[in-house]
Amino acid sequence: MKFSSSAGLDRIRQTSKRPVGAVPSGDSVDLSMGEPDFAAPTAVVEAMCSAVKEGYSHYGDLSGDPELRGEIARQATLRSSREVEPAQVSIGHGATGVLASLVLALVGPGDRVVIPEPTYSLYSDLVEMVGGQVVWTPLRSDLQLDVPAILSAARGAKLLILCNPGNPTGAVFPEEDLRAIGNGLQGSETVVVSDEAYSAFTYGADFTSAVSIPELSERVVVVDTLSKTFALTGYRLGWSIAPPEIAAAISQTGRTIAGAPNAAVQRAAIAVLRQGRDLYSNMQAEYSRRREFVITLLSEIQGVTFEAPQGAFYAFFKHGVSATSDEVRLHLVNSGVLLRSGSEYGATGEGYLRMSFAASLDEIAKGIDRIAVGLDQLRSDSSTYSN
Repeated sequence: MKFSSSAGLDRIRQTSKRPVGAVPSGDSVDLSMGEPDFAAPTAVVEAMCSAVKEGYSHYGDLSGDPELRGEIARQATLRSSREVEPAQVSIGHGATGVLASLVLALVGPGDRVVIPEPTYSLYSDLVEMVGGQVVWTPLRSDLQLDVPAILSAARGAKLLILCNPGNPTGAVFPEEDLRAIGNGLQGSETVVVSDEAYSAFTYGADFTSAVSIPELSERVVVVDTLSKTFALTGYRLGWSIAPPEIAAAISQTGRTIAGAPNAAVQRAAIAVLRQGRDLYSNMQAEYSRRREFVITLLSEIQGVTFEAPQGAFYAFFKHGVSATSDEVRLHLVNSGVLLRSGSEYGATGEGYLRMSFAASLDEIAKGIDRIAVGLDQLRSDSSTYSN
């Protein structure tokens, strides 16, 4: 039997630069993954076990546990300029599942979707899958939003997708830029999506959730997840907060794709969110320590330049050698360190590499030492060839 793929899959295969993933070999240092290296907080494990023992092993509400939706709405109200209702909350299978439901619900063939880049590569894959048109808008040289360019590109667009704090850039977008985007989109039908999965981890920069921006209130969808904040990537629990009509569309699409979200995980999520910062403050402090360590060591490598990360747990740096990002990445695999190619995240990511500091200080030090050695080899090889 001959397999014939869909047009959507063909589009992803032709355009996607997302890696399929690889298991590090030997003593390779893996600084490529956006995977927290902390264990699940004990309180989360206990809440999960209690939920299973209490019989949360059956289908639940297809739009998500009502108590969980209420808790998310309550917390959003506290940081917002307006009342957020449970009906505005959609629960899904991780932020990935929520984003997929959102794009499928709102984007059709030919619809334009503006994506400032470099940014998380899943967004463009989802848009390509449904036949939308990705409109790339480069960030400024300091990796902040180019608001005039975004507003120009967003005329007539169905969506504008922001990642804040940024993956891979570590940039945190200031409140005034979010307000300017909201003002600039007045009278349009463009929906603004703000993926805020890394909002718990910022370093001296003030983070403002898009849910609290009055100028965006009629059009914003905020996406969040347990994965990064609480080191619960395997629990696969995410949510969105949106205007009621959009929330209903996301929920309907989500339950059509995957049915009801995991009942026991949702009960654990209620306990997690109610304890909040108490469960991640130790991670926040450790990421901050690692960030300072990374800044110090990366700054010592010849030719490497970067903006100090303001949020998330990535350093996005220019490698400074005369080879493509993917060529450099592959060379560094042979040097014993795994990173991500900047070109995966958009055209202006070419020339950059992304390293995660969701790893121990020992692993980070070993990895950066191998980066330095590998880049020095590439410079030497290039010099030899050019002579």
